[in-house]
Amino acid sequence: MRKFLSAAVFAAALTLIISSCSFKDSSDEKEARTPATSQPFTEREVEDADGTYIFDNANLLGPGDGIACNDYACWLYRKKLINTAVITVNDLGGKTPYDYALDEYNRLYEGKGSGIVVLVNNATNNDIVFKTGACLTNISQKAQDNAVYWATKEFIDGNYRRGIMRLLQLAELCPENIVDNADVFDGEQLTKLQKGLSTCDGSVMLIASCNNSETSNENILKSYYARRYYSENGIMLMLETNSKKIIAFSDDGFTEKFKTALDKANELAAKEDYYGAVTEVIESLGGKVPSEKKK
Repeated sequence: MRKFLSAAVFAAALTLIISSCSFKDSSDEKEARTPATSQPFTEREVEDADGTYIFDNANLLGPGDGIACNDYACWLYRKKLINTAVITVNDLGGKTPYDYALDEYNRLYEGKGSGIVVLVNNATNNDIVFKTGACLTNISQKAQDNAVYWATKEFIDGNYRRGIMRLLQLAELCPENIVDNADVFDGEQLTKLQKGLSTCDGSVMLIASCNNSETSNENILKSYYARRYYSENGIMLMLETNSKKIIAFSDDGFTEKFKTALDKANELAAKEDYYGAVTEVIESLGGKVPSEKKK
């Protein structure tokens, strides 16, 4: 089944609602205006998924297409630590598209972490790209509008696999080595910390979190480690703002140099100098955080 039947409908489709957790009702969003420029896109080679991330209730995807989208969504979930889901529907059950996507995110991920939900909505043809956490911070409206524009063209042609992949690909705009679930760092700091983490000896990933659950910070950290480093070894760092501490986990253990640096970092974290604390740890791992610009 094709969602849109003609080029005339495509013009109307450019009013696809673009939502994030900053807005309560997607019906209040203004019409997206997108330049007709091509968005480069190539499907990644990814491993088989070990979970379900695609919920094709409207039966828009063929078996092979559904598997391909699910494998890619799982890759984002593992490698980027982005909570990911794609939902296609013919009936919103009386909800707005935004509320439907929000409720599904809460159901699947308990409203936690950083995530993206793509809602392909045949009920009212108002599709949703729901974002939260790091996705909300790092995916610009311009990039999102562009992805929606080209995904809509794919939907018109009946190519739901490629259209969905384009929208999921937005999650790759988030940094490779840092996920700021607690909104601790500004954009400039995130860029510098990402550069520093990417130059460390070996793979290092940082999660910034505000843990209000009953699960211990240590157990959360280990679960993130198992999720990210399921096929390799690395170092997972967790900056937790309630305890004002950085903790670390690795299957390979840590050097005395790192342990000393972590102690110094936690002295800074206790003073809420989180940027300085993370910089201290990065440098102990061989990374180099770009220096402040001279004024």
